[in-house]
Amino acid sequence: MPAARLDSGMYEVFLILHFLGLALGVGTSFAFLTLGISTRSMTPEQRTEFMLKAAVLSKNGSIGLALLIVSGIGFLVTRGVGEVMRWGGGAFHTKLLLVAILAGLVGYLQVLLKKARLAGGGPSMATIPKVSRIALIVSVTIVILAVIAFK
Repeated sequence: MPAARLDSGMYEVFLILHFLGLALGVGTSFAFLTLGISTRSMTPEQRTEFMLKAAVLSKNGSIGLALLIVSGIGFLVTRGVGEVMRWGGGAFHTKLLLVAILAGLVGYLQVLLKKARLAGGGPSMATIPKVSRIALIVSVTIVILAVIAFK
């Protein structure tokens, strides 16, 4: 049976999971950006305490990334790897590279958050906003490339 016929209605399930993952993942990045901006008037101690509590939101981002990866693999399996690669072209290949980079950034952010929690702030806390902004830019670029690849 050709790969394209493995669909049997699963494409829509994977598409729903993909959009949920997108909402969770990119939404978390925008939420942290907004939270960071809203803490500018706080003292450094207040900001650290608040952001350490708000860091629980990062779980949403991790779940979103996992949904995107799992549903993306589902797309490849249901539609056929070769077909999806041809259909998406260079924009899709670049998107995949950026997803790998994003996964690395999310992993690095998790390490930084753990260090910050253990230290009650510390130097890791200062690095988190910078890495988060890079992750947001990468996330938005991934969305743009997906639209270009599958228009």
